[in-house]
Amino acid sequence: MGTLVRNKTQEVKLPWLSYRLLCVLCESAPGIVSQQELIERIWPEIVVGDETLKQRIKLLRRVLDDNAADPTYIEAIRGRGYRLIPHVEITAIPDPSLSVKLNLATDTHVAPANGSSYPLYWKVTSLTLAFVVIILACIALLYSSSRTIPQPVSQTLAAKIASGFDNELYENGLDYYHRYREEDNKLAIELFNSAIEINPNMARAYAGLSDAYSQGIFQFNGPSDWQQLAIDAAYKAIALDPNLAQGYKSLGLAYYNRGWLTKAISANLKAVQKRKDYNEAMSNLGFIYREMGQLKQALHWIDKALEADPSNSVSMLHKAQILFALAQYPQANIWLEKALQLQPDSLLANNTQGESLLQQGLFRQAKAHYQELIARYPKQLVFIEGLANALLYLGEQEQVRELAKQLIQSDNRQVKVRGELLSYLANKQGTEAQLAHLEQSFKQELAQGSDRPSDSMSLARLYAKSHASDKSYRYLIQAINQGWLAKNLVVMDPSFKAIKEEVSFNQLIDEMDNQRTRQQ
Repeated sequence: MGTLVRNKTQEVKLPWLSYRLLCVLCESAPGIVSQQELIERIWPEIVVGDETLKQRIKLLRRVLDDNAADPTYIEAIRGRGYRLIPHVEITAIPDPSLSVKLNLATDTHVAPANGSSYPLYWKVTSLTLAFVVIILACIALLYSSSRTIPQPVSQTLAAKIASGFDNELYENGLDYYHRYREEDNKLAIELFNSAIEINPNMARAYAGLSDAYSQGIFQFNGPSDWQQLAIDAAYKAIALDPNLAQGYKSLGLAYYNRGWLTKAISANLKAVQKRKDYNEAMSNLGFIYREMGQLKQALHWIDKALEADPSNSVSMLHKAQILFALAQYPQANIWLEKALQLQPDSLLANNTQGESLLQQGLFRQAKAHYQELIARYPKQLVFIEGLANALLYLGEQEQVRELAKQLIQSDNRQVKVRGELLSYLANKQGTEAQLAHLEQSFKQELAQGSDRPSDSMSLARLYAKSHASDKSYRYLIQAINQGWLAKNLVVMDPSFKAIKEEVSFNQLIDEMDNQRTRQQ
């Protein structure tokens, strides 16, 4: 936190980013600072848009009781940027509990030895500085005497909560979250955090923050520690309001990202108990039941979600995914097109289109689809992974290894491990060290409670590649029992080449067909 001393009468605690923003404006006063310069200096290591800056300026103005239409402190210059109006003073006040220690390696001045005096230039400099400080203090005193003494900080924050500014930040965060774009999701996280800074007891803001962290993991390859942050924020929301349906829905989404599908189902069912028409929780239930291979249940919940909100693009997309799993391709494509018409730039919808081509064994079409997507979104790892999978089935192993390098560099541990698996599968002969590392990674997921069929299938592919047939069968059976129904991705997988003709293998393929038939 930074501390602003304003008019010598009030100390206002500022969030660090707001404090940095004010410092940058103060350094350039009375000059104008462009939006681009502010963004580069406040967020030097991440990419943010103009809207993030606007929301941060808006939050700073609220804290300062500044009016954008008639500003006292921060003036927006159309087309050029922002400037700090003169006579604003900012001072960072150190924590008095911290002791100050002299470091002879870094301090530039040490008192003279006994019997000697300070050099003349030190005396002149000291007198000059003292004179300047006295003049500034007089100006500040005269300025402050002409101003009304503002309310204490605690009263100011209470007034902001009473005026609904915390709710305004939350609603803006929710709006950006539902745009399902990476930059908007980052802004949603910042807005939810800002609402919590103003009102630490706002349960809905914690639930929204949990959702945004989960979406960052699920769609945008966010850092792995967001998984735990999402769970913690959902727990906090429920602790503050045990009857908050959104809190349980958020917890379900956070559980899903950890691979805890059964727990995710339970949390979303609890959300629907709290709010009977909660379409987001119903849609999530449809999505998770589909991944577990329980397609009748999946259709039941997705139809209820669409009944509650017929125009929800995410629910439309989830219905398309269920129909793809049922091999009802014409109907699935209709729902996918509806979702894409409502949100053409949806990463999840575009990836679903690619995954459906892979599941049908249309690998060349999948390759072309993902290449087109990467041309539009070159940094989206989900599309890079999709292309790598298509190329693996087409036998273009060298290109798979090149794409896998990008996945391995991800901050998201799960994406990184999947990249390592693709690299191993694309090598003619993987090393024992690679095998041991990947074996440990996927088994650790299962040991920590994951019931994702994809984790079990990864182990089945890994062991098939390394000619450990018994272990491969063991995890292939587990994946099918957990709900894996993508038959073509098993039959045509080059990893299973050595066991494709075995009776046991073909019996398991038949079992996938039987499971799908029972779901019709």
